[in-house]
Amino acid sequence: MMTKRLSATVLRAAFGAAAASLLFGMSSGQAFAVSAWAPDTYYTAGTIVSYNGNDYQALVNQTDYSSTGWNPTTASLWTLVGPDSGSGGGTGSTGSGGTGGTTTGTAAGFIYSPYKDTSISMNWNTNTISTNVTGTLSPVLSILPTSVRALTLAFATGECGSESWAGLGGSTLASSNVSLFTAKNINYVISTGGASGVFTCGTDAGMTTFINRYASNNLVGIDFDIEGGQTQAIINNLVQRVVAAQKTYPNLRFSFTLATVAPAPSGASQATSWGSSAPDSFNTYGDWVMQAIQTYGLKNYTINLMTMDYGSALPGNCVLSGGACQMGQSTVQAALNLHDHWGVPYSQIEVTPMIGGNDSAGETFTPSDVDTVSNFVKQNGLAGLHFWSFDRDVDCAPGAASPTCNTIGGVGTLGYTNHFASDLGQ
Repeated sequence: MMTKRLSATVLRAAFGAAAASLLFGMSSGQAFAVSAWAPDTYYTAGTIVSYNGNDYQALVNQTDYSSTGWNPTTASLWTLVGPDSGSGGGTGSTGSGGTGGTTTGTAAGFIYSPYKDTSISMNWNTNTISTNVTGTLSPVLSILPTSVRALTLAFATGECGSESWAGLGGSTLASSNVSLFTAKNINYVISTGGASGVFTCGTDAGMTTFINRYASNNLVGIDFDIEGGQTQAIINNLVQRVVAAQKTYPNLRFSFTLATVAPAPSGASQATSWGSSAPDSFNTYGDWVMQAIQTYGLKNYTINLMTMDYGSALPGNCVLSGGACQMGQSTVQAALNLHDHWGVPYSQIEVTPMIGGNDSAGETFTPSDVDTVSNFVKQNGLAGLHFWSFDRDVDCAPGAASPTCNTIGGVGTLGYTNHFASDLGQ
């Protein structure tokens, strides 16, 4: 959108007076006719809308495109008039089932939620999160097995409050999909960052805007996937935002998804606890997260371990068997190391393996690894189990890892999804 940046002070003074005369000059019925603000809508200067329980007036002619993250709290475009004069709703409604508000779901003690890369097979005509895992492009919720009651949606990137999803504005993704999840009563976790993006959040207000955008009775978690490109300051900011957000959203789960290796004691071919001598399995980013958690006193959090792509098959990277990384045992080892080295309770640990062939050659997460990991998760009361990723849960021949098939074959369409669910008693 292109606008002339007129003096905000002059505009607020002029339009603030106009707003007052307009509102107080109306009958009560007219005053309650203020429309709810909506993204991607053209507004002329002087238009009054409701948003998050307040009325705002446009300072300039504008279209608040979803991709920009602009909304009535953008001070250069809108000015606050006062408490909502009585419109029928808006993106900030606290009612359940709608898009936006402060109402969220309550995270269960355990969550099974496969990751869904929203950029894979997205229906760009309707902006509906979709998949081609069955061979036909379909809304993901239409083919989700009934035993799977949650998905982790990946990835929001950019600054909180003006985030995007592979170029799709946050408001657009939320308005096109949240109601679909609430209609089917499917829970969801909003995941940020990822291997190819960075999510930042410099203010508590921005975090509030971000969470409220996706809030509903089925939003159960916010996930920060930290894989690279972050500074220590960015990570410190995220942890501080979570400390503050937990006061407003006490029922949400906040997780930090971190890369890990899985070094086992010398000669071990199965996961084995090191006890108090357990090594640190994280890289610099993981260490920064753990240090920030300690520095800022964050208590209610989970650490989600990315148990995949260990690199070279060496004892310092994974549990070895036959000269190869044993992926199920290595997942267990990574959880043991986190618990033993950092003192994180199992009830605050989650794991996310990559099904089938991993990016690192020779690493394959097999159906038998599903059993190994599921049993460990149940026996030790872990907080969650996920996998990367839903769109990969269809057969293709072994080879280089693909974002749309498992590169192992012989498992069947949604074979991993259903196998995990069955093992976990979902």
